[in-house]
Amino acid sequence: MDEIMDYYKRLVPFLGTALGEHCEVALLDCRLQKIVAITNGHISGRSIGAPMTDLAERMIKNEEWKHRDFIANYSGYTRDQKLLKSSTYFIKSRSTLFGMLCINMDTTCFQLISDTALLLGGLVRGSARLEGSSGSNSETFQDNAANTINQVLHSLYKEKVPEHFTRDDRILILSMLQEKKLFLVKGAVHRIAEILNCSVPTVYRELAQLKERQ
Repeated sequence: MDEIMDYYKRLVPFLGTALGEHCEVALLDCRLQKIVAITNGHISGRSIGAPMTDLAERMIKNEEWKHRDFIANYSGYTRDQKLLKSSTYFIKSRSTLFGMLCINMDTTCFQLISDTALLLGGLVRGSARLEGSSGSNSETFQDNAANTINQVLHSLYKEKVPEHFTRDDRILILSMLQEKKLFLVKGAVHRIAEILNCSVPTVYRELAQLKERQ
């Protein structure tokens, strides 16, 4: 299995260079549930160690990889709402999914060209859907620990995030971050402690309590 993943790790920089700076190439290890190789990560803001996207998690849960070898040309969005044209190749044996090789093309420059052409022609730009995309095949990229934590806080408190959190607040937040696999990211616990205004030992202690509840 390691030999297979090492082979695809070597492919990542080659594909990233060949396809150009507008294409991000990322290799996800499904055993670790995180990125283990990436080129042109500036597109999504991710780096090695970043967690899987929400769509990748759904693909694993729904066992979509058992029925096809790849999924091509679906839509993805970065946190700053750049539209990506994305494709995923499943690295697998008959009964085991080892990883996913993902290519995400930033379509921003093409949209700009299209908008400019339509503007010059006096036409109104319509909405379009990427080939093969649907409501379920839409992907959100997590770039780092701080953004993921802020997403969770916003979903819970909207614009009224408290300055101080109770123990129950922290455990709820930690449970949501655990679902997003944030603790697989290096340095995540220290970042969580900073944002929740508590100590690192407190985070570890409450994670242990959360595990006991489960």
